[in-house]
Amino acid sequence: MKQSVLVRSIVSAALISVSAFAHANGTHEQFVDPAASLSFDGWNELNRNRTGGALTVEELVAGSGSNVAGSGDAVFTRVSGDHYPAGFGLYGGASTFTFTDTTVDAGATALVFQGIINDFDGQFGGTPFSLTLSYNGGSQAIAGTLVDSTLNGGVSDYFRYTWDLSSLGTPVGAYTLTLNAGFSQMLAFQIDQVAAVPEPETYALMLSGLGLIALSMRRRVRGV
Repeated sequence: MKQSVLVRSIVSAALISVSAFAHANGTHEQFVDPAASLSFDGWNELNRNRTGGALTVEELVAGSGSNVAGSGDAVFTRVSGDHYPAGFGLYGGASTFTFTDTTVDAGATALVFQGIINDFDGQFGGTPFSLTLSYNGGSQAIAGTLVDSTLNGGVSDYFRYTWDLSSLGTPVGAYTLTLNAGFSQMLAFQIDQVAAVPEPETYALMLSGLGLIALSMRRRVRGV
């Protein structure tokens, strides 16, 4: 009987882990909260009508801290260009932005970036925006891997990129993400520091294995 209870507990815990892949996100309705996120930074309401006071160009140039509840201490800065807080988001013709964080969790093995970027240049045949990583004060320009995107005709275009920190060969204690944007409007961003987690296929195999263990235990109890 105790073995049966133990198996049910293990299976329940595994199902809870799987369900962690999908739950409500506080930065933007299209964003997901990555499983095993150690910390995150979120910026939303990037417009002149922001709740609690308008976002200003001066704030962008000086560096704006993440404003979503539960965020860490990363800073979003307009380094150059003409993007400014418009009615719905940051609007402009060409700008360079950086996301900087000097407190990377020691257990982080990946970064996950999500953004709502209406990339008008990319949609109409121009140069699309680019997003690159440098770390530990270096001048690297490592492109992220695009893992998901949803194009909604310029209304709200969703992009998700990842960087495998474990492949860099050195512990990452600080990073800078550089966003080069042309003609575009940007509504929200989120960056997660993520620990290694099994892929969904691995969870499926794990659950299948647990099912076989449960069946074997049940047979033992029945003396089959």
